[in-house]
Amino acid sequence: MEVIEAAGYYVPPEFEENVRAFRTKVYQDGEIRLHLKIPSVSRAMVEVLIDYLKKEREKYLAHQPIERIVDVLDEASRRWLEKSYPYRELVLKTIPVITGFSREVVETSVDVEMESSLREDIWRALRSEIKNPLYLDDFQYSPELDGYCRAFGPKLIVAFFSENIPGLPHLLFMRSALVKAACLGKVAAGEPTFAPLYLRTIEEIDPGMARCMAVLYWRGGEEAIEEAAFNQADAVIMFGGVEACNSLTNRIPRRIRVLVHGHKLSFGVIGRKKLRHQELEELVAAVAYDCSMFDQQACLAPHGYYLEEGGEVSPKEFAQALAAAMAKMNEKMPRGTLSPAEASAINQLRGRYEFKELKGDDVLLFASPRGTDWTVVYERNPEIFRPSPLNRTLWIWGVDDILRILPTIKSLEPFLQNAAVAIGDEREEELIRRLAELGITRITSPGKMSLPSMMWHHDGISPLASLLHWCDVEKKDRIGVMKKRKKGG
Repeated sequence: MEVIEAAGYYVPPEFEENVRAFRTKVYQDGEIRLHLKIPSVSRAMVEVLIDYLKKEREKYLAHQPIERIVDVLDEASRRWLEKSYPYRELVLKTIPVITGFSREVVETSVDVEMESSLREDIWRALRSEIKNPLYLDDFQYSPELDGYCRAFGPKLIVAFFSENIPGLPHLLFMRSALVKAACLGKVAAGEPTFAPLYLRTIEEIDPGMARCMAVLYWRGGEEAIEEAAFNQADAVIMFGGVEACNSLTNRIPRRIRVLVHGHKLSFGVIGRKKLRHQELEELVAAVAYDCSMFDQQACLAPHGYYLEEGGEVSPKEFAQALAAAMAKMNEKMPRGTLSPAEASAINQLRGRYEFKELKGDDVLLFASPRGTDWTVVYERNPEIFRPSPLNRTLWIWGVDDILRILPTIKSLEPFLQNAAVAIGDEREEELIRRLAELGITRITSPGKMSLPSMMWHHDGISPLASLLHWCDVEKKDRIGVMKKRKKGG
């Protein structure tokens, strides 16, 4: 039996003496037992911690050049991409024990998150949203304004993390650092280990930056604690379900900027011109990857794929080939363990479609021979969009005309996020335009649904620019003086 001691929190070392009362939560899976140390959190503790983070931000992070901040974040990502990095290995052991994700899923998730968080992508994201990243350091000349501009980030961001994507919390700390904000994160009960370890990496590289960051756990709905955090925050970023996000949003003062990443739905679309025998193996492998990453838990994951009739390969044939691809993917990257409720939802869906098949309905069911590892359901001309029970359960919907799905998609407008599109003819441009008008915020290719770049306007929001406020200098009598100062004159 391997016993692992881990912390479900992070505060700067100098603040550690303020964290006194702890409880230990024990998890066990096979030959690994995890003892997770969790501090007791009070309103008073949060108030003192936030005051500390904001003072450290004012002393250090607010004055760091953006180039230095990018270098630190790039180095952190590179360390997490090293197979032998101790914190990476610890995450690959602890997250499966807590969440049920397989080690392979966690490892792939960490790689995906860190590979998209390297220096080049960070600079591209900054230029995409802010044009000149040096606006974050000081006033810079703007040719559009014929004056000078500077961008200021919040002093403190409070972030609420979700548990469905291993490795995702680092993105919130990165965004906070890039806009020179202190950050207090709240980990989800279902995945409390990655964020503290990521901050320990920041501490290794730049202790001053780490003194501006912390992560704690408290039960959702602890209004006194959350009120203390909101009272001192300038911005709140939250991931979570509709009810949880609405509950928090209703209690946040109006002066605070709020970015909400709530429950979303995604899907794929493949036209008849793309359904060719020669490309079938590659295409079903791509769709299987879309469905298997993060065990389909991410909002980016498809609930189903719409396939157009009339191609060389019919939607039914595609579904059969996809089943084989799902089996291969499960061998390479096994699905995690499920709760009884999750397994029951899949078994109930399978039972309904087995009955439909027996009745002679135009449906097909393909399922893993043992357990609920994967499920593919073919159905023709669905009248509504049926959300999947997830955990690698995918609909294949056969339709006569791919453009006729739009009324069905429109009914989902508030929840739309990500779509994979492969039409192969002149209709692709029209479909992309119309999906964008309906509210889709990212359109990509099959096999790329779980791989957004840092340039993505996350849920239609510019995640960095939305946190900034600007000062423009349009005084003509000062422009010459400021230009000389920039040149060292």
